[in-house]
Amino acid sequence: MRPSAVETTSIAGRFREFLRNSQLALERITTPAAYLLLFGGGQLAWLWSQRLHFGVWVPASATICFVVLLVWQRLDGCWRQKYWLLLVLTGIMTIGPMVGAIITRAHLGLTFEYDGLAKDEVAIDRLLHGQQIYGISWQGTQVDGYSYVFGGLETRHFNHLPLTVLVGVPIRLLTAAAGIPFDYRMVLICFIVVGIAAISWLPATYQARFMVICGLMLNPALATIGVTGHDDITYLVAVFAGLALLARRQNVLACLAFGLSAALKPFGALAIPLALIILYRQWKQSAIFPRRQAILCLVTIAAPCALSIVPFLVWNPGAFWRDVVLFTNGGISDAYPISGFGLSALLVALGIFRPIDYFPFGVLQLAALVPLFWIALRALPIRPTLGRFIGFYTSAFFAFAFLARFFAHNYVATLVALACCVLPLAGIPLQSGDLAPARLHETALDDLSAA
Repeated sequence: MRPSAVETTSIAGRFREFLRNSQLALERITTPAAYLLLFGGGQLAWLWSQRLHFGVWVPASATICFVVLLVWQRLDGCWRQKYWLLLVLTGIMTIGPMVGAIITRAHLGLTFEYDGLAKDEVAIDRLLHGQQIYGISWQGTQVDGYSYVFGGLETRHFNHLPLTVLVGVPIRLLTAAAGIPFDYRMVLICFIVVGIAAISWLPATYQARFMVICGLMLNPALATIGVTGHDDITYLVAVFAGLALLARRQNVLACLAFGLSAALKPFGALAIPLALIILYRQWKQSAIFPRRQAILCLVTIAAPCALSIVPFLVWNPGAFWRDVVLFTNGGISDAYPISGFGLSALLVALGIFRPIDYFPFGVLQLAALVPLFWIALRALPIRPTLGRFIGFYTSAFFAFAFLARFFAHNYVATLVALACCVLPLAGIPLQSGDLAPARLHETALDDLSAA
């Protein structure tokens, strides 16, 4: 039997009530105080548990600053001052343990550091001596300490893109001139500072930026792996820098930032289609299509990848292809095994695949990304908000990572951090004049639904 008109109306009413209740619940948890308590409290607990790596002064000073800022949340106003105190807390909680770990390493050596940090440092030194970084053996270097990982795979391949190494060269030269031991976390600290500046430049309220800082910089899911040397923060900073520049209509610089994000890691490239959608919408609204600016934007997007990858590809194409492409995606006997928390690991758990098997997961990734970007092409120009941009980027990130050969824990951490930034930025126009103030509140659930 077909439902009657009364039943249909009742179902629609209950659905609208559910949406209203959901929005009220989200509004209660999406507050600066809630974000500070959740993420800052989690990071503080981790700092105390790992104090042997960077000393007691980091968690002790972080505790004092955290309590002051949390109590201050009970008082209205003074958001500019609260935001500046949050930046101080971010420096203590995020940069402080990195500095402490760098100092401790000078006495104890590598202890809890990520193997990629060790390889990046060796690669920088090799590059400064004119030696290749792809298709070589890493045995006999500090990477030897990670030979237990997957039967020594980490001593035979280097799957990082060249820009990850190149960005460390200037800092390596500075530390050599100053007589200071180099640590790749120094590079990450520079990126964190740039990221804080980029978030602070977003055309959003202090409350919104407060929550984004908490969700991205204080989030223990991401901040803790940064202390061990994971470089995921690099391309995330480039994405948020591109978003801030795009929101300020600095189109060429925004494209350069998005190009840098893609050159740092493939995940950064997922933001480029979204940026092009916004730019095309802006250009289409112009009386005369700015052809020169469009060409310049496309060139600046492609330049970082071209300038950083092509020289290494020409230098030793076979080695680059094996290390960067085949090792990560399969196709060689000692490729990175299927693992993690994605579909591939589920198929291994079900006995459908073995960890060493090859499967073209790229086809699945493409099949998921094409319709997602098509939806973005239709939805993003209608209501171009900061939250919707991050929402679509988060969705693309999840599709790309979940359907990859491996969905590592640091990808999960990045995904959590991105998702936590959607709601604080919901309803905030991506570019001035895009939305009337009366309509801003209508977009919050829309932006969340994109993620």
